[in-house]
Amino acid sequence: MSLSGLLQVSRNALTSYQTAIDVTGGNIANVSTPGYSRQRPVLRTTGDVQAGASGSQMSVEVAKVERIFDNYLEVQIVEQQQKAGYSEAESSLLGRIELIFNESKGAGLNDVMGRFWGSWDDLANNPGGQVERDALLSASEVLAARFNTMATDLEDIKKDASLSIKDTIFEINKFTSRIADLNKSIVERGNVSGESNRLLDERSESLKSLSALVQLNYVSDANGSLNIFLPNGKQIVGANVALEIGFKSDHVVFKDSPSESLDQVLSQGGKGKIAGLLNVRDDFISDYQNNLDDLASEIISQVNELHKEGFDAYQNTGNDFFAVPSKDIAKNMAVKDEIVNDVRLIAASAVVSSGNGEIAREVSALKDQITKFLNGDKATFGSYYGSMIGQIGRDVADANSNAEQQDTILNQLISHRDALSGVSVDEEMMNILKYQMGYNAAGRLCQTVNELLDTLMNLGR
Repeated sequence: MSLSGLLQVSRNALTSYQTAIDVTGGNIANVSTPGYSRQRPVLRTTGDVQAGASGSQMSVEVAKVERIFDNYLEVQIVEQQQKAGYSEAESSLLGRIELIFNESKGAGLNDVMGRFWGSWDDLANNPGGQVERDALLSASEVLAARFNTMATDLEDIKKDASLSIKDTIFEINKFTSRIADLNKSIVERGNVSGESNRLLDERSESLKSLSALVQLNYVSDANGSLNIFLPNGKQIVGANVALEIGFKSDHVVFKDSPSESLDQVLSQGGKGKIAGLLNVRDDFISDYQNNLDDLASEIISQVNELHKEGFDAYQNTGNDFFAVPSKDIAKNMAVKDEIVNDVRLIAASAVVSSGNGEIAREVSALKDQITKFLNGDKATFGSYYGSMIGQIGRDVADANSNAEQQDTILNQLISHRDALSGVSVDEEMMNILKYQMGYNAAGRLCQTVNELLDTLMNLGR
């Protein structure tokens, strides 16, 4: 091997070990970067060794910079991100709903209903009493106001869910657009020698962020592009093109096909934040609203029915006690204006006599009467509302338990990923020392060759 060949060997070695040191330094610099996959220089031998009078050089080069990455583990993380995104959204909204029906601090709907029935009982004992009539009006207005507030609060959470869905759609479009752009860059740059490693890490993080928002399936093609599909098979990212999602009339749609609702497609499977928002908005809250309306409707109906059979303080036949809303019954529940303006119109007597409180007594007794509600339940007003509270409590507990479980599993998977792809400073420092020794040895080789050349030059003088 010629001396010039030895110089080439030392040059290649210096370059290769410099690259290895640079890559290792990059790993150390990104020790705290989320989603960073450590990289490893792959060194390989070049050239041949031949016996005999002549031979060729044997050197070293960096064949590629390898990205330490487990594709199967990433698939598991993406899958788990979808479940965690759903459970977190569901738990958060249901937690707000639980506060509306909180009875632990008193003054809840159950207590208000108790005072309402008790006020009728007080009036039955003294049908002509002005104080008792005023107290009944106050208790009735408080009851109606409580129904109004609870129904309004549920409606507000429903509107907030729609706003969150709209914001989530914006995030989905942002990530799909970014993944499409990264697809283009990765395909153009290729993955020769690891030039696309940084882009692949960024795309992987964007995919995981996207999967927390919406249920998806994905596959990589031969060119390295990531193709992403919704559960119904509709492609939302293909090569460098992303299909935008929109929000119209409280429904998720494709912007290029606004008449086709995606609500049912996205809400099935219990995956992704948007599915959790849709399910709470369209299923849980709607059920709670219907039950609350059903309770208010039965109270209004039965109280009015008895009240119309009685006589007021003017010895006239009674009319409705509560106004009868045409829709959103709990939200619009109210005592009739006529009674608010004149409590003597409260019909407490079963006969033309202000001293008879039989109707008031019958109204008070409604609290213990078994009623058949629209959902098929047969219960008293108190037990029906108690059943509502119990169901909400179970829904919240299940959602919180599921969120905690999914978050635990996700953290375990991320820990496994960090152990495999994350940066260990101790390991990287050992690699730095190894590559430094190789670099020093290559430098000594270069120095030795230089001394040999000096010797040859001196021989010719």
